[in-house]
Amino acid sequence: METDKQGFATYMEKELSEQPKILTQIGQTQNETLARAIQKANGAYLIGCGSAYYACLAGSYLFSKIAHHHINSCVASEFTFQEDFIHHGSLVIGLSQSGETMDLIDAVKRAKGKGATIGSIVNVEGSTLWRISDVPVACLAGPEIAVASTKDLTAKIAHLVLMSYQLAGKNSEGKSIVTLAAKETQRIVEGKMLYQPIAKKLAKASNIFIVGRGLAYPAAMEIAMKIKEISYIHAEGLAAGELKHGTIALIEKGTPCIVLAPDDETYGVNIAAAMELRARGGFIVGIASKNHEVFDDFIEVKNCKEATIIPMIAIGQLLALEITTVRGLDPDKPRNLAKSVTVK
Repeated sequence: METDKQGFATYMEKELSEQPKILTQIGQTQNETLARAIQKANGAYLIGCGSAYYACLAGSYLFSKIAHHHINSCVASEFTFQEDFIHHGSLVIGLSQSGETMDLIDAVKRAKGKGATIGSIVNVEGSTLWRISDVPVACLAGPEIAVASTKDLTAKIAHLVLMSYQLAGKNSEGKSIVTLAAKETQRIVEGKMLYQPIAKKLAKASNIFIVGRGLAYPAAMEIAMKIKEISYIHAEGLAAGELKHGTIALIEKGTPCIVLAPDDETYGVNIAAAMELRARGGFIVGIASKNHEVFDDFIEVKNCKEATIIPMIAIGQLLALEITTVRGLDPDKPRNLAKSVTVK
């Protein structure tokens, strides 16, 4: 049964391990209908809540960088303050695991009432969001039981990578890098024991900061989300360029700082941020394609081009799980949280 733990200690661990297979499957699909709707739209928005919003933000980067196409991203609960721009030519794409999140459902209903076309990437077919949508796309992640989203999130990002490349007329290249990301995620999942020593160090922290630029920025926010929601350690994900606008005042000797440095145009500035953090006493964990002398600990993530964000997030998910295990907590049922937020 897909809803059994199948020998894993937790649902979260099981769902983490399923990601390579899901990503491989997605890499063989095409969602040309939604890609065409994006191309035709006179103003497009990606909206979501929680982790789904970070996928939306990643999508805005992906469509800009790959397809040279502008798409806005917005937290669904804040969308009401931007909906004056919605009209009959607009496209609003909702991202959700359950398809029942109240803030998201309200936002897409209001947009539909203004004449917008509604698209979605949703994991539960037949859900409210699925039924509202004019152009629904099945996420294909399968049942996700743990409260903290893992496979659903990376599946959504894989779809966005593919659609960005489809919009650019480079379908085969998009499939190729998603498949590469699936293989790298498999390597990471199989090597999960390697993260335990680092997790033991991070588990003692009161605060953890995660930084990155470009696509590494939404990845940083997602990794911070995973750490705080299941381990109860305060974690903050932020754009590396914003460090000197306040947050660097919190860095002192031994403060754990996770620096995301993918092998792309942001590598140099992310390393520069690591140097700034270390100069203030920060303990630097680098997640990058190659080691650097500024890192106190190093976790390798191989270059998968724009899809590197997927295995990078998987590393963060594994770290969060290991930290939580060290702290003796249940990652499947974090306090005060529910899998689907169906109330205001």
